[in-house]
Amino acid sequence: MRIAFYNHTSAISGAEISLLLTAKHLEKSHPILFAPEGELLQRARSLGLEVVALPSFRARMTKNPLLLVIYVMGMLWAGWRLALLMKQNRVDLIHANSIRAGIMAGLFRWYHRLPVVWHLRDMPPQGYMGKLVRKFVGRTAQALIGISESVIQGIDHPSVSGRCHLVHNGVELRSFNTEVRQEIRERIRLELRTPKEARVLAIIGQIAPWKRQEDAIEAFASLVREDRNVVLWIIGEAKFRQENERYLDTLQEKVKSLNLEDKVLFTGFREDVLEICCSADLLLLCSDNEPFGRVIIEAMSQGTPVVGTRGGGVPEIIQHGESGFMYTIGNIEELTHYIRQVLDDEIVWSTLSHNGQERAKERFSIVQTSQKIELIYQQLLARPGVELLEQQSVREMV
Repeated sequence: MRIAFYNHTSAISGAEISLLLTAKHLEKSHPILFAPEGELLQRARSLGLEVVALPSFRARMTKNPLLLVIYVMGMLWAGWRLALLMKQNRVDLIHANSIRAGIMAGLFRWYHRLPVVWHLRDMPPQGYMGKLVRKFVGRTAQALIGISESVIQGIDHPSVSGRCHLVHNGVELRSFNTEVRQEIRERIRLELRTPKEARVLAIIGQIAPWKRQEDAIEAFASLVREDRNVVLWIIGEAKFRQENERYLDTLQEKVKSLNLEDKVLFTGFREDVLEICCSADLLLLCSDNEPFGRVIIEAMSQGTPVVGTRGGGVPEIIQHGESGFMYTIGNIEELTHYIRQVLDDEIVWSTLSHNGQERAKERFSIVQTSQKIELIYQQLLARPGVELLEQQSVREMV
């Protein structure tokens, strides 16, 4: 099976990392990554994946009628180019890595006539735009993959009945022995100017208002007022939107106003997330309705306890009180309570650490994710099986 993975942007975020890992671990398929030239394709090449570079085009929502016409025309042009490339590269199926990618892949399905799979990695839009998306996906997508039950419920509609599949994100389960973990811990803490004996809280992810990093800062400030030897690492960068950059400025001003500059570190984007998790004592996830929470699994896999929000896909990962704690979104007092509980009770810390590792191994490996996705491919392509065999025969003759 020749599978076209289509991503509308070259910027790297959790969705793109998951795409690369899935493609890397496919066993019965040949993945080809279609995306604009940039970091995503560079990483794909380093993994030995076949790539096809696309012209870059980004449309935005606007009330300006002239700009709206320009954006629509640009989307149609980009969709047509994509359809042509799909035909030229003789792929069997298109795996669109987002809602926007799914729309682009479906625009000219009448021409390329390939099965299209939408991979839903964010909460689907609501309101009028949501209705349009549901109507379009019902007409153009042969399957939808949701990363959580919460995401699937957001797109649920009679037009896609029987086509939705739950496939949680997976991670590469790398474990470090005690000696290596200690070396990593010392190296990372030295690099980030963090005392060896300090208890480190980390929040990892894109800097954006819906990620609510300010909640972590406020809870951390309460701990500092108790004269605890604690440090907060804020891992991630503000990208994609100007409002994210403004939010980063707001966070930095909050840290300054609370006199926490020597205890809160903004690291920017880092690729060594597993090593960061090894070096921290606790991971925080404060998002408002997180679609899934991939970083939770990464922390669990390294035995780092997690406190996350009770919403979105998080309850599908964390078993409250067993493999982590969950709190009500925006409830700083509840968040602080669970942080204290983890840091102050060694038995609680050890229990969450052990149970989290076991849950990550049992439920969230990238091997399991890739196998489930390949099964969806096989089910879709089995229906037009004769046609697929004829295509393969033609390729062999060529």
